[in-house]
Amino acid sequence: MFVGRAHELSLIRNRLADRSKAQLVILYGRRRIGKSTLIAKALEQEQALFFEGIEGARTRVQISQFLDDLSRQTGKVRLAARSWREVFQGLGELLPSGRWVLVFDEFPWMGAGRTQIVSDLKLHWDRWSRNPNLCLFLCGSVASFMTQHVVHSKAFHNRKTLELCLGPLTPRESGLFIPRRSVREKAQLYMCLGGVPKYLEQIDPRQSLEKNLNHLCFSAGGFFTEEYETLFKEQFRSLKVYETIVAALARAPAGLSELARQVSVPKGGGFGAQVANLIRAQFVREYQPVMLGGKRRSRTRSYKLTDPFLIFFFHYIRPNRAVIERNRRGENLYRAIAGPTIQQYYGYAFERLCEEAMEVMLDRLGLRLADIVEMGPFFQQQRGQRGGVQIDWLIVRRDGVWTLLEFKYGKSPVGMQVVHDVEQKIQRLGVPPEISVEPVLVSAAGATKAVQRSGFFHHVIELEDLV
Repeated sequence: MFVGRAHELSLIRNRLADRSKAQLVILYGRRRIGKSTLIAKALEQEQALFFEGIEGARTRVQISQFLDDLSRQTGKVRLAARSWREVFQGLGELLPSGRWVLVFDEFPWMGAGRTQIVSDLKLHWDRWSRNPNLCLFLCGSVASFMTQHVVHSKAFHNRKTLELCLGPLTPRESGLFIPRRSVREKAQLYMCLGGVPKYLEQIDPRQSLEKNLNHLCFSAGGFFTEEYETLFKEQFRSLKVYETIVAALARAPAGLSELARQVSVPKGGGFGAQVANLIRAQFVREYQPVMLGGKRRSRTRSYKLTDPFLIFFFHYIRPNRAVIERNRRGENLYRAIAGPTIQQYYGYAFERLCEEAMEVMLDRLGLRLADIVEMGPFFQQQRGQRGGVQIDWLIVRRDGVWTLLEFKYGKSPVGMQVVHDVEQKIQRLGVPPEISVEPVLVSAAGATKAVQRSGFFHHVIELEDLV
């Protein structure tokens, strides 16, 4: 099932349609995010040669597989090549003219994790690119390799014609995988597994989310019981270090110094690079405080685990692996393990869903990115008589308005208490006289008639709008 990706498809097809020069397209993103599927969809009207790296294989095995695939797809005699330079030299003999589309999938694996393949390819790309009808896709899941050695490599500087980092599907797109389930179930699916297409494809839309999660996450041999190890082994070499960082962030967000203290490693360049790799892999997000009143931007940054599956894994699956591995009869361990606290879990996860659905919310508010100075979570410590305040999402606008978003997850419409709570937050902010504040309520179950009659909130956005 192919869902979404309209923007990415348009960008790729525009490159394919441009025959004025050779095209070098770099596409990367985390495992199972749908990179290969996107390329295949974009190339439906093209005759392309596909080559895929083999996870964990040595260079000679990678080369042998490449040569086999080249011979099979072109009908040419198999080349005798012992290095990537010889492979690319032989391949180049096919490419001087005519239409050629090449896809190097899992490019980091193809080079067995070594950067020599990048240098060798650069040398031959400069020759191949004399053919304006050539298009080469370099695709990979190892974000650190792709960003450091391909995207930001001097070898391909000014040579790439399109770079795409493929992210998860939006909450609304994710809901299309279970079209006949309720809006709330669609939201809960996203809050547990996120918008990774391969994950969403595991869901049986004929069954409830509880039955699906019990089978996939809380039963022996379930798809997600071993997914974490597979995911991290492909992405990172120092598995234990990255696991420790993610486990710490699963408990609570932290600044770099605090995070280094928690994982008992020195705060240095190596540790900062490891956190940066988690950000590139789209598991962790970096936040910089929203600054108000013309204050200088703080250099303080906090780091937060934002991948829904990893959060769900560390919260419910990992602590209960022993009993899950014994569940071979399909007992409802989901209800026993997650059931007692799942509503509280959804309360926190709803904030992440809202953040990922921010584009939808901005549309509902009639705002465009050009209208916004900055936006994000806001936290003010208590100082003197000014009380502390935490705002789920604050938008500082160019027209002198602060849009304050309050996120609420629950089964019942939100009552008048939310009005009093947000009024108090606005008072503690100490809003300058030249600034107007527009409070917005984002509620999974909407608001009571009393809240609506009060007219306090400029907008009330409900779950159906997001999902």
